[in-house]
Amino acid sequence: MKTVLCFGNEYVKEDALAKELADELKIKGVTFLKCDSFDQVLDYPNNDLFILDVAKGIKKLTVVQDIDKLNTNNIISLHDFDLGYFLKLMKETGKITTITLLALPIGYNKKKAKEEIEEYFASS
Repeated sequence: MKTVLCFGNEYVKEDALAKELADELKIKGVTFLKCDSFDQVLDYPNNDLFILDVAKGIKKLTVVQDIDKLNTNNIISLHDFDLGYFLKLMKETGKITTITLLALPIGYNKKKAKEEIEEYFASS
């Protein structure tokens, strides 16, 4: 069973999509968990981390598995910088082995986002 940690702010429309989808997505073998703080990443018991969040500068679902891209690539918003820092620290200390960040564009169509996420997990 895979668990996807879903981040965002449900009170800010541009930042709410990942948490909205956490309530709506039903994929066999995948659980979507709404997260309110990055501390929940620190308590995550599995070494293989999946995260769903929104990002600026992308046009479709973008999968990021290289933590260094979080700090150097413009596809991730400043909002995600702290998350990138935590992820990099956790990988350096051996707390996590692999990271898969599923980034959705800000203002993205919810139906299209659901389809792309379902397709990602169907093919992985």
